[in-house]
Amino acid sequence: MDLGICKKCGEFEGFCKCGNGAIIIDAKKREVVSKFLSGLLRHFGHKYGLRIDKHGWTSLDEVTKIISKKYNVGTDAIKLIVKFDKKNRFEIKNSKIRAKYGHTIDVDVNWSENEFIPNKLYHGTHPKNVLSILNEGLKPMKRKEVHLSSTIQDAIEVGKRYAKKPAIFEINAKSLIKSGFKVRKKGKVYTTDFVPPEFLRLLKL
Repeated sequence: MDLGICKKCGEFEGFCKCGNGAIIIDAKKREVVSKFLSGLLRHFGHKYGLRIDKHGWTSLDEVTKIISKKYNVGTDAIKLIVKFDKKNRFEIKNSKIRAKYGHTIDVDVNWSENEFIPNKLYHGTHPKNVLSILNEGLKPMKRKEVHLSSTIQDAIEVGKRYAKKPAIFEINAKSLIKSGFKVRKKGKVYTTDFVPPEFLRLLKL
């Protein structure tokens, strides 16, 4: 959806209630910029000369310069993308910005572990991965951590990135934590370093 700002209604997504708000970035460009921002902060910022510290933070001004040059949008658009991001992937603090999770670069985002974690979590994947996961467990692969969802539906949506009918695993998070593994809540996503096979159950949907 479009993102905008209104003097009366404030920042909005979709449309302004009073009808007088200004669209800062439309839905199509929002999607493109959001994906690029995610990649910039998680994976390839160094290719653009972006300096990202050990906790994932970098200068919002520098990010704006890169995105402005590439997509002709400014700080207001970036702040709106961050605020209304449904996956809660980003955060801005003290003129700095970072991705909360999903990095392939070496960062430590300092999230608390094993607090307010549901007893069951879920993971969506391509059906071709089922056998190896049942035998070897869930591994980070190209990411730094394994990503888990709080609901089956969320896991299905994630899994649809890889297959039209994804396979869904249920993770016994309570037992996983009791066995000494760390689980972290990062926005809407939960992460861990590894899930052994004994904590996994393939769901029949």
